[in-house]
Amino acid sequence: MLPVPKLAALAGLSPRTYSGSVFRVVPAALREQVLSTEGNRYYPGRWHLTGETGVLYTSENLQVALLELGRHAARLDLQGALTFARIRIELRRVLDLTQSSVLAKLGLSKDALVRADTSMTQAVSLHARRAGFQGLLVPSATGSGVNLVVFENNLAEGCLIAVEEIGAA
Repeated sequence: MLPVPKLAALAGLSPRTYSGSVFRVVPAALREQVLSTEGNRYYPGRWHLTGETGVLYTSENLQVALLELGRHAARLDLQGALTFARIRIELRRVLDLTQSSVLAKLGLSKDALVRADTSMTQAVSLHARRAGFQGLLVPSATGSGVNLVVFENNLAEGCLIAVEEIGAA
């Protein structure tokens, strides 16, 4: 049985800032759209429902980004070369779901965030966006590393998403 998150507690959580470089991997054919969230329209994700746009998935290191893409390879029918992007991100209101104290306030565990059933994580994401968070730091469902999920529709002055480097993965 899935835990029932205490979503109302989101409003009382203090956001943290995020400033750093993250990675994203896409098929080489999508090199020019490395920041696109268009796929959100057609496929559900751990942190969004089908049709919800503006949810950008990134990883704190290239290896985790490659592992994350590999989790979806069959569904996306990936073939051929891959491209990575190193992206500079600056956000002012991030909810850090890698912190046990934050998870406890929400009545969640790390295991709940990485299980196959994504209905709970999608609900947490929706409520976090409504509460004005600009992103989530989350454990990777690959079992290693951390992902930064950016809510582009909540970005404000002082936020930044900029491609620093693009190369072959």
